[in-house]
Amino acid sequence: MRNKPRFINSNPVGIILNLLWVYVCYEICRLAFLFENWGLFSASMTWSSFWTITLGGWRFDTSAIFYTNAIVILLYLFPLHFKEMRWFRLTTKWLYVIINSIAIFANLADSVFFEFRKHRSSMALFQEFKGDNNLESIIGTEIVSHWYLVILAVAMILFLWKCYRYPETPVRPLKRYYLTQVITLIVIAPIAICGMRGNTFLTATRPISVNYAHKFVNDPLQTGIVLNTPFSMLRTVNQLAKSTPILFADEESLAAVYSPLHIPADSLVERKKNIVILIVESFAQEFVGALNKDLDNGTYKGYTPFTDSLLQHSLYFDQTFANGGFSIDAIPAVLASIPRMDRPFVLSPHSLNHINSLASELRNMGYSTAFFHGADNESLGFNAFVKQAGVEKYFGKNEFIADPRFGGKNEFDGKWGIWDEPFLQFFCAEIGTLPQPFLATVFTLSSHHPFAVPDKYKDIFVDEGLHKLHKCIRYTDYSIKRFFESARKQPWFDNTIFVITADHASSKRTHDVYMGEVGGFRIPIIIYDPSGELPTGRQPGIMQQMDIMPTLLNYVGYDRPYIAFGKDVFNTPAEESWAFNWDFYPQFFKGDYVMRMENGNDISEIFNYREDPLLKNNLKDKLPKEIEQDMYRQMCAIIQSYMQRMDKDNVSIKE
Repeated sequence: MRNKPRFINSNPVGIILNLLWVYVCYEICRLAFLFENWGLFSASMTWSSFWTITLGGWRFDTSAIFYTNAIVILLYLFPLHFKEMRWFRLTTKWLYVIINSIAIFANLADSVFFEFRKHRSSMALFQEFKGDNNLESIIGTEIVSHWYLVILAVAMILFLWKCYRYPETPVRPLKRYYLTQVITLIVIAPIAICGMRGNTFLTATRPISVNYAHKFVNDPLQTGIVLNTPFSMLRTVNQLAKSTPILFADEESLAAVYSPLHIPADSLVERKKNIVILIVESFAQEFVGALNKDLDNGTYKGYTPFTDSLLQHSLYFDQTFANGGFSIDAIPAVLASIPRMDRPFVLSPHSLNHINSLASELRNMGYSTAFFHGADNESLGFNAFVKQAGVEKYFGKNEFIADPRFGGKNEFDGKWGIWDEPFLQFFCAEIGTLPQPFLATVFTLSSHHPFAVPDKYKDIFVDEGLHKLHKCIRYTDYSIKRFFESARKQPWFDNTIFVITADHASSKRTHDVYMGEVGGFRIPIIIYDPSGELPTGRQPGIMQQMDIMPTLLNYVGYDRPYIAFGKDVFNTPAEESWAFNWDFYPQFFKGDYVMRMENGNDISEIFNYREDPLLKNNLKDKLPKEIEQDMYRQMCAIIQSYMQRMDKDNVSIKE
């Protein structure tokens, strides 16, 4: 060993080799998982799909390995020479073997358990089995019946023990040794952080989550092969569901109050309309002058002259709300009618569930589907969720830059992605190539911090408003206008329904009426039908983001049952319409009132949000009992139905 080149025995090479052995064990566990569950995967598995799954799986392995071995890496590279003493070396080795042995056992155990749950175990597992007295006997039985996995685990643990490389012996002078160790730690630290994230800070704003596994599969079941159990556990720490209000003892009484199961009516009329959805970043209702005619004593103009003009020819409802406060809440709500339920769906332990979506159901009617977002293709994990939702094509910054027609790299804003105007022109051109009928969704990004507009417009969209965001809203509104100018020239235009909404409201609010927890969720939801078949103008009632899916499916005549947590606003009486959102606490809107709940199942506040928009007068116990109880039962039913269905992976109608 001493005769080998020094770099072979160096600490950087030593820790790399030690981590490499762990990668080998994770891949062996993946193969064991696949063979143990081969009956579930054999019909959909090909060599090509397995290679894609393996490449994707290495990203999740990297995250899990760097997370679980973080203390080992730190101890191994600690820039003090006493770490090479025998007791320190043995402590580091034992930690390395014990930590990775637990990971091996977790992965192999899940290969047995997967058959029953159809997805990797998360921290919710401990909640589900809390209080079970026969868990030890079940585990003992499975260990005996799967003895070969126990032998495989022991073999891998011995492999790690035998192959472990100790840190190098310190060299003289110690000054040189310390310098080398510090430099090594400085170099390895950012690599380890990127490894934990599963991506770099340059390619994505968020670390990968369990939902990101959908990016690498065609069948949601295959996410079990992509993922590993340590990653799934780590990513769902602190993601356990809060206590569910169990007000209804059986499914029949629950469904009598609320059910997300939509059964098509016999009177459906098939209309194979194209559907185009524009989800506009931070496009709060406050910014739209036509929706605020009484603001500032009737003098308020807003920042959206084109949207104001479009509203004259569109359908919209009296009250419209977002189902969450973040961009990652909007896509599930709009495309799959899934609300944020105390945490984003895509970050929850339920994010691997099978779901129905606007795209998956419209494909049954022969629709082609595509999603567009001008940011990096991995930004916010949108590409993973839209694939889970059944969207066929994804167009991001990469595809835009590859197309020379619209400016390429010159249209990159230097921060988030492609400026709205050129990207919406790209969007218009690309959806024209989709076979009709089609569903095409675009998510804009220019109305986002740091609130800049292209240089060519800096003298046109100036800081006229009360905040520099307002010039971005003007620019985005202009970009939407330019999109419609191009779209009107297309042969598909007259047979298309357009929906314009926001991902969420804006944090940059300037009027008191929009400052509270009601105003902070107000967004426009505008439905524009160039053919004139839909009525226009303001309609009575309440609409929310997750109503878009069932409303459109029913309107185009979709004739199969599906799961959607929202409602069809065209067939819901105004007095029965409602909305729900949950940021810090659940809120339920119905009629003139908003109800809040605390501690999982207690009413905390009720306000008349129309007459009291600043929510100063709590009406709890002051309203007629039937109003309060009706709202309470319906809100509890929504939460209970959601939680119970999510826990059982019963949020889709499977073919």
